[in-house]
Amino acid sequence: MANARLVSDIMHAGVIACKPDTPMQEVVRIVADTDVHAIVVMGDDDAIQGIISHTDIIRLYGQNLMEHTASDIMTPDVIFTTPDATVAEAAQQMLEKDVHRLLVCEMTDDGKHKPVGIISTTDIVKQMRGAKWMWYMG
Repeated sequence: MANARLVSDIMHAGVIACKPDTPMQEVVRIVADTDVHAIVVMGDDDAIQGIISHTDIIRLYGQNLMEHTASDIMTPDVIFTTPDATVAEAAQQMLEKDVHRLLVCEMTDDGKHKPVGIISTTDIVKQMRGAKWMWYMG
C-alpha cells in the first residue's frame, strides 16, 4: 500500500547547515551552489535554531546581503517529522502547516532533535508517480 511508505524511504538524507551569524551572502552562495531548497541554522550546541528556504531568501531581493545574517531571515519555528513517520502523515502535516518541506529529525539521548534529512512536496509527488491512476474524461 502506497500510504505505508515511510519518510525515510523517500527523504533526502543529510542536511546543509550554517550558524546563525553566517552572512546572508554566504548562505545565498551555498544554496545556489548546492541547489538545495533549504538550509538549517544550528547553534554552537548543535541545537536547531531555524531554517532558511528559498522564499525566506527572496524576501531580501534588492537588499544588501552583507547587512544580514542567517538569524535575521531564518524561520525560527521549524516544523519537523521523523524518519519512521509515514509519507501520508508527512503530507498531511505539510498541508495543515502550509509548508513545502519538513525537516526530518531523530531524537538524541539528551533530548535534542538531530536533523537527518528533508522531505519535500516534490519528493511526495515523485513517489506518487508509481501509483496506479484512473483518468476520467467526462
